[in-house]
Amino acid sequence: MRLSGALMHALLLLVLAAPPAAQSRLPLKTLVLYENGVGYFERRGNVPTGSVAEIPLEPGQLDDALKSLVVMSAQGVASVEFAPPLSAEAARAMAGLPEREQQASLSNLCRSLTGVEVEVRQTNAPAKVVKGRVIEVAEEQLGAADKEGHPIAESTLLVFGEAGLAKVSLRHIESIRPVGSQVSLAWSRAVGARALQPERERLVVRGASGGGAVAVGYTTEAPVWRTTYRLVMGKKQQRLQGFALVHNDSDEAWDQVKVTLASGHPTSFLFPLAGPRYGRRELLAPQDGLDTAPQLATREAREHLRGEGEWVGASGMAVMGSGSGGGYGAIGTGSMGARGYGSGVASGITSTVLEDGPTPLEPAAVSEAGDLFLYNVKEPVVLGARKSALLPIVDGSTRAERVTLLDGEGRVFTAVRLENTTPLTLEGGTLSVFTDGAYTGETQIDRVKPGEVRVLRHGEDLDLEVARSTRREEGDPRKARIVGGPGGRMLELTRVDRLVHTIDFTSRTDVPRVVLVELSEQKYRVTAGGDEDIRSPGQPRFGRIVVKPRASEAVDLVEEGAVVERITADQLSSSRLSMLLARKMPDDVKSLLTQLRAEIVRAESAKDKVASLDQKVRETEADIVRTRDNLAAIGKTTAPDAAKKLGAKLLALEDQLTALKKERDESLALATAIRKQLLGEPGAKVSLK
Repeated sequence: MRLSGALMHALLLLVLAAPPAAQSRLPLKTLVLYENGVGYFERRGNVPTGSVAEIPLEPGQLDDALKSLVVMSAQGVASVEFAPPLSAEAARAMAGLPEREQQASLSNLCRSLTGVEVEVRQTNAPAKVVKGRVIEVAEEQLGAADKEGHPIAESTLLVFGEAGLAKVSLRHIESIRPVGSQVSLAWSRAVGARALQPERERLVVRGASGGGAVAVGYTTEAPVWRTTYRLVMGKKQQRLQGFALVHNDSDEAWDQVKVTLASGHPTSFLFPLAGPRYGRRELLAPQDGLDTAPQLATREAREHLRGEGEWVGASGMAVMGSGSGGGYGAIGTGSMGARGYGSGVASGITSTVLEDGPTPLEPAAVSEAGDLFLYNVKEPVVLGARKSALLPIVDGSTRAERVTLLDGEGRVFTAVRLENTTPLTLEGGTLSVFTDGAYTGETQIDRVKPGEVRVLRHGEDLDLEVARSTRREEGDPRKARIVGGPGGRMLELTRVDRLVHTIDFTSRTDVPRVVLVELSEQKYRVTAGGDEDIRSPGQPRFGRIVVKPRASEAVDLVEEGAVVERITADQLSSSRLSMLLARKMPDDVKSLLTQLRAEIVRAESAKDKVASLDQKVRETEADIVRTRDNLAAIGKTTAPDAAKKLGAKLLALEDQLTALKKERDESLALATAIRKQLLGEPGAKVSLK
């Protein structure tokens, strides 16, 4: 059926007058902030059929959002659109602009508009506007010369339009504007790609044919949230207040946003996903002798048809060419289709996007989600754009005790012994301490799980003088055995050693002082002079002492611990074993050490004999040298009897030296063999003959 002209005209007017698709911002409803600078943003709202909803993003967040985007809707959505970013080089090429180093030249910029319809305004003729397509930037001779006689040339823009060919001197151009919107957009994108201040980005959710409620979740960079605490210690109770410091670094205000603070560090990385990527193909030219331009448009063809040029047959010339040049292109949009699955209930979405993930749960004080510990801020957060806030996460009674801390170097500090009696895992942060209505100092606290204890110093204690000294006392052997090790067999002794800390206190206060003495040995325990303070895994040990008011006293704080000592055969000596045997020990330990001592005595006797024989060898060698000298001197005289006696003596000395060396070698071999066999196999009894 054909429509009448009037009806068609009326329909065309209705189409042109129809308003564009409604666009609104999809409201931010839920926010989860993580400790490593990542945030999970969840937006929910109605997107009717044919409408779009905007998701505003900060510069650089588009790739993150696309990488993690989750869309849920009972009715589905048609698409999620975005404007892909372009690299500066791609944007330049699409706009047909010259290379970056050539863009400072007006002549080069005008040449890049060759073939483009432009509007040129001139400075010397305000009312004169030249419209048309750019043909070329030509160099014209002005007919004048410079001081050296060189002709002066002027750059001129040649434009062809309805008024014909016009030329405008480049120095008289006030402005030049591409008329086509596509070229203007391409130039705008090219200039924007070089901007030092990046443009803001966004996603656009387009409603499906069914329309309805839509929820969108994504992760991107967010300021790290931090914690800060106040401990108020009164005479009757102790109160702990904790705040989370959060930042809204966007241009969007938070309006009744449900905020959750997560303690985890989910893996997140930057990945260039939004920008287009292109492959590379091999450049080939057709091998059929065809040209890229029509032959009739060439000067050669026109001259030939007029009979002015030389005709060349096809067999005499093959033409194969390729062209290049700048151009411009429209900037498109990418889209990501998303179809959700839901219950089909028309009332909308009843759950969050990530039901099994670290999304906010019921508005309780705390919750667990897998390995994450979550602070769910009870009140929905209202926070302006580019604003920050302290959000309360802890406020209640706790167990805290005022103490004096004596560290390993003898320094004295005021401190607080804080036990986390809340159901919360307290994240690390600053802690300010207020005692009896006065500020008494501040400190830092690490991550504290429920039930754990921290001793936190926050000032110097000027009312307690302390002098500290420590001595170690080796305990009696409890066990002894022979074991293998990297250096061979060795004797392993287990004993209980004592560390005695002598501490002299002088108190100048009217109240008793609880002093926590820092102890370095982790496997020891306090057995006298004080109590072992309860500690948490990975925390220092403390001994607890109560100092009386205005008293001067000395306390021996004793701690004991099992010590395992390993002694190699070369390190064993009879004197060391004798000292060990003089102590109290089980019978089996005494039997083993007695056997070892007997063998060590044999080895030491053999070694002593070697030393004695070495001395005799040296003395005998000296006698042989003297005897030989005397024999040589007598040989020059007529005393045969004396020479005969000296010769016999020399032979006897040489026999004696041989015997001494043999005995020495045998003694040394015996001492070495005893040492090697001394410890035997692990667990075996020593039996050397």
